[in-house]
Amino acid sequence: MTLLVTSGYLTLDDLVLRDGRVLRDMLGGGALYSAIGALAWGASVGIHACVGGDFPRRSLEQIAAAGIDLRGISTGPARSLRLWLLEEGEGRKQQLPKLNSANVADLDAHRGPLPVSYHHAAGFHVATSLPETERRVAEEMRQVAPGAVISLDIWTESFFDPAPYRDATFYSNIDAFLPSDKEVEALWGLDDLAGTMRTLASYGPRVVAIKRGALGSLVYDGDRDTLWEIPALPIEATDTIGAGDAYCGGFLAGLVEHDDPLEAGLRGTVSASLAIEDHGAQAGMNSDRAELERRLAAVRARVRQVK
Repeated sequence: MTLLVTSGYLTLDDLVLRDGRVLRDMLGGGALYSAIGALAWGASVGIHACVGGDFPRRSLEQIAAAGIDLRGISTGPARSLRLWLLEEGEGRKQQLPKLNSANVADLDAHRGPLPVSYHHAAGFHVATSLPETERRVAEEMRQVAPGAVISLDIWTESFFDPAPYRDATFYSNIDAFLPSDKEVEALWGLDDLAGTMRTLASYGPRVVAIKRGALGSLVYDGDRDTLWEIPALPIEATDTIGAGDAYCGGFLAGLVEHDDPLEAGLRGTVSASLAIEDHGAQAGMNSDRAELERRLAAVRARVRQVK
């Protein structure tokens, strides 16, 4: 079975909903959402992450029970990454670290090397971490698995300098670059998306996909100089947190299996649709293959080649 590995954070989230309910210790984090997005397509999936000593054993057992390998999860600082997610309506949330949360720099510092059992992976996804951590992790992946497909997501937050993302060498080990439109706007602007995607592809990635939330995604195939517009599936969203990460996992699974950016984007879109149907990463853990195929056919029928 094909092995895929995701690297990033695991979080424990407390969701404060508009109706006053509070959902405690919901599983989250880019490494987990992307792992679940890949798992839906039948791959064997492992996670490379660091958690705190207080990360509940029952939560790790729940992740393992879904079929995800935990050998790449190390225990570092005393505390895990814990977040408040405050629902404000219209699909909008605020994300705030809890007072008893670890900080991401501590978790990055304690994240161990990739286990030897992950060195034969066919694909890796680098989920959001601090920029220099992402660079280091991607370099390690390329070193231990020269022929693997490596995808990358990024973020722009106020507590770190995003300047490394503007350096073309940052993408030298990357096959597929998968930012959101929020990051693209912050770093390069939205005036000429097609031109920006071609420029980013010239840095090294042969595929660039921009996630656009309810608008779906744009997928640029650098080998064929072709741009595809893939719409989002019309699924009523309960919680959009993690949809972009799930897209990345599905995208990696599709690119590894089919070596086709369009097929990757279609699978990413379906994985994202699973993530939004309920609260927390648990939403996508038990996908039905027949439903996956139905959604895949539905989104394929609505794809448009832009240029």
